[in-house]
Amino acid sequence: MKITRGERIIILSIIAAASILRLWNLFEIPFTYDEFSALFRTQYNSFGEMIALGARVDGHPVGVQVFLYYYTQLVGFNEGWIKLPFIIAGIASVYLIWRIGREWFSPQVGLLSAATIAFMHYTIVYSQIARPYGSGLFFTLLMLLGWSRIVLTKTGVSWKNYLYFILGAALCMYNHHFSALMVGLTGFAGLFLIRGKALRNYVFSGLIIGILYIPHIEIFFHQLNIGGIGGWLNKPTPSFFYDYLKYIFHFSKITAITFGAIVLFGLGQALIAKNYNLKKAHLLAFVLGVMPAVIGYLYSVEVAPLLQFSVLIFSFPMLVILAFSVFEKAGKGQTYILTGVWSLMLVFSLIFVRQHYRYFYKYPYQESMKEIKSFTESHAIDSTLVLCNFRPEITTYYAEKYSVPNNLKIINPDSIKELKHLHLQLSNQQYEYLIFAKTNENQPWLYAMIREYFPGIILENNYNQGSCVFMKRKESAGYSNYSLIKRCNFLPEDNGTWRFDNNHVLIDTLDYEATIEIDSSVEYESTLVQPLLGHLNSKNSVIDATIWVFIPDSIVGEALWVASVESDTGAVVWYASPINSSSVPVNKWVPVSVSIFVPDMTVIPTDKTLRVYLFNSAKSTFYIKRAFVGIRSGNPAIYWITYGLF
Repeated sequence: MKITRGERIIILSIIAAASILRLWNLFEIPFTYDEFSALFRTQYNSFGEMIALGARVDGHPVGVQVFLYYYTQLVGFNEGWIKLPFIIAGIASVYLIWRIGREWFSPQVGLLSAATIAFMHYTIVYSQIARPYGSGLFFTLLMLLGWSRIVLTKTGVSWKNYLYFILGAALCMYNHHFSALMVGLTGFAGLFLIRGKALRNYVFSGLIIGILYIPHIEIFFHQLNIGGIGGWLNKPTPSFFYDYLKYIFHFSKITAITFGAIVLFGLGQALIAKNYNLKKAHLLAFVLGVMPAVIGYLYSVEVAPLLQFSVLIFSFPMLVILAFSVFEKAGKGQTYILTGVWSLMLVFSLIFVRQHYRYFYKYPYQESMKEIKSFTESHAIDSTLVLCNFRPEITTYYAEKYSVPNNLKIINPDSIKELKHLHLQLSNQQYEYLIFAKTNENQPWLYAMIREYFPGIILENNYNQGSCVFMKRKESAGYSNYSLIKRCNFLPEDNGTWRFDNNHVLIDTLDYEATIEIDSSVEYESTLVQPLLGHLNSKNSVIDATIWVFIPDSIVGEALWVASVESDTGAVVWYASPINSSSVPVNKWVPVSVSIFVPDMTVIPTDKTLRVYLFNSAKSTFYIKRAFVGIRSGNPAIYWITYGLF
């Protein structure tokens, strides 16, 4: 099928624009955590050691890890150079999907499909990450192009197309288990579409692919025994696919509506003209597009969770081609206009709705270290304490890159075995300022606890998957960024909103400060029950609850400071922070905090009830004073990469 001048201009324009969007500020694109993890696993003394200790244990095929092992020896850990091959693979994928679309159906289908792969955030972001997704997309499309010319369209049964098929398939096998799944599905489908001598050549090609994979078989079975990634990934529910649709359309209703309108227009036009006929290519696109998602979902539910948006990128182009196949016999001029409209909509929503260049280019790792460096230039280093929960190697990498002073005290809270030692650091009056740099919210209560020591908020910056907060120590606590503030000083006037036993209250008559003695007779104390209706309106909200605790000498067992969200049928979520000898130092008043991180909840619990209380399960003896409950706005971009802005 001859390529017209108009088609050539449009596809070259699409590829050029795709290149600009992916290469924009190339050397300013930061590493993600997954990239750092892979790069740190290249730092071994030998290839064999890297395979045994850095690749075999990862859960992915070793192809990308082997590439990075040798490539980093050439370019080091430079962000731009590390990402460049994967970006090139992403750009080349635009060309390949155009080729496949026009050869399976028509030039019109090829152009619309190419525009989608070129300008959709899904395919852009994963080509800017040096992991096996952009590369796997390219390898899968290369394999499909060669395979379809041999099996489906039979337009070029030549050694070149066998090379595309064999090389693409082998690289898919070494790239990712889901790109390998595409090889298996495609190869199996081909057995039903080819006959005679061509079948013999096809089977021989499959044998070559199998032989090329032999060195990896032992590693594959080892990784299969590892299972999924259930340590941090939950089993999917049917809502996964709805979330996936929102994700690929940039969390933009207008983008999704535009896509639906274009496809429905094409379908209606084809049906009216009676020129839309189902053929093998439709069935293949459907099977190859849907089966990986079905297999991944069933495996994740029945065996071990592994289904994520990223692993479906290899089959995604088949769904794109299937959707736009309704334009197989549409007019070229009309298709050119629709391609332009669709491209502009995707680019607009990429930049202004998804805000790709604002959030993907601003990771907390490098941004926090830049800010810490700047802060130390105007504030005394010996009076500044930094809490940073980055992986230590990442902290070191950016601290060296941005020349953060070596004598700055940086503590990783995850490395502190007993929380009481962190309390001693936070209460050290040497430190007037505290910088809290974090990348996740596995300990959301840390913010509330630190806030009791450093209540003055100087600056708080939120980024994709993390934030950096600058705090100052001062006399009185301030809760200016909280709503629904409920305080309790355990004075008589507080008994109502909070429920506590007045018989256990001890009042210092000099400063009129009340404490409660908790002893073996007390099981539940200091309860707050608060309906959340009208108070919890954002998915990025965090509910904090803090109480000050004093252990006189030692404590037997532990008590719990509890926060739960409850419905009529019971607790929806329940969190507790322990009060014991490892979390609270003796003979010292310290804050104990617990938090409910609303972004991790399925829905915003606007119609539920918040319950906060002290549970003295071991009937221990200690003292409490000053309780606080509040709702604050968290980081709206904490899960931006997967769920958009909250």
